[in-house]
Amino acid sequence: MARVTLLLVAALIPLINAQCNFKTAKPLFKRSVYDFTLNLVKRINLETESHFIASGLSPWTLISAISLGASEQTLTEIQQVLQLHPHRCFNTLYFKLARHASSKPRDAASMLERSATIFFDGSLYIKQRFLDEVASIGMCDARIVSFNDPVFTAATINGHVSRFTHEAIDEIVTPSDLENMVVVMIDALYFKGAWKVTFPYDDTETSAFYDSRGQQIGDVNLMYVNGRFHVTYMSIIQSKIIELPYGDGSRYSMLIFLPFDNVTVSTVLHAMNRVSITSIFSALNANGEETVDLQLPRFKVSSDINNLKELLMDMGLQSLFESESAAFPGISDYQLSLSNFIQKADIEVTEDGTVASAATAALFEARMLPEQFVVNKPFLFMIVDRFLEIPIFTGAYSKPSIF
Repeated sequence: MARVTLLLVAALIPLINAQCNFKTAKPLFKRSVYDFTLNLVKRINLETESHFIASGLSPWTLISAISLGASEQTLTEIQQVLQLHPHRCFNTLYFKLARHASSKPRDAASMLERSATIFFDGSLYIKQRFLDEVASIGMCDARIVSFNDPVFTAATINGHVSRFTHEAIDEIVTPSDLENMVVVMIDALYFKGAWKVTFPYDDTETSAFYDSRGQQIGDVNLMYVNGRFHVTYMSIIQSKIIELPYGDGSRYSMLIFLPFDNVTVSTVLHAMNRVSITSIFSALNANGEETVDLQLPRFKVSSDINNLKELLMDMGLQSLFESESAAFPGISDYQLSLSNFIQKADIEVTEDGTVASAATAALFEARMLPEQFVVNKPFLFMIVDRFLEIPIFTGAYSKPSIF
């Protein structure tokens, strides 16, 4: 019997290796990032009253990176919550795909800045093999600092983040945040994209903004453009959806999810697990582009998610934050646990944009009244990577202001 078991194992290894390629790994990676993102932003949405900007991809990549040094229950929880593959070959491909998703786009009309770093206290011995592996996957940096000097270390971390975000985010931690810390994972993001089809400044006007019940709750600067866009209705998530491409439209787009009447952003989010970015794009592309009268608020949203640790624990990542049960033997011989997890994100949506050659289609006149897409109530949005079909940023807007 033992010999049969050995033969089965020997036969399975080459079979798994044969299946381990980008074609098989990509759909698994997409679902992993998408589900993790939804599970995280559902929690953020509740705490922010549907007004936030966040990235699920960033904590996914950081936690995936430290999984290289995890074992026992800690590794099991990471694999379950992040939907990592049980075989290392697939996870290596996941890392490569994630690295591609966070790389700077060649399209100068879109700017994506990201700083992902694990800071270790200098009093700890960190195994060189782990540092080498983290460096080889290229998803985050590992740095040694002294938490005994929190003022200097906070300045070091903040300077690092500021450089990566072109000073859009100049402070992510304070010295008091670093008290009793031994490991801190920092993620700072900034995105500013130029539309493929621009909104004329002269057509922006102050207009009312309503809640999901139709009651006015404030005013916004409502931008307007008549252009050619992909639009669809998805009853399964009770939303009307429009795709707004950035730059030349090849890499990034913003998807706007406008809930049906009397439907909240929270209701839409809870139904999003029933679809995928792939199925959303399929629905959008089914009927081709159509002429649309689009009205969208000009807005800016900044989020400082300083309770990310608690949200991740609620998702099932318990042991990596608990000093008694965290197991990271691949990182250090010392008993380590993750001390804190911080994310800041910022997004601006304005009239500015780059007009690609296809923008001339915006001047086409339709033979019938154009589709009306008026975003004057709480909505959900995603900035997606069109190649990988994953969300890079996810947010919601529900607190109107003049911007």
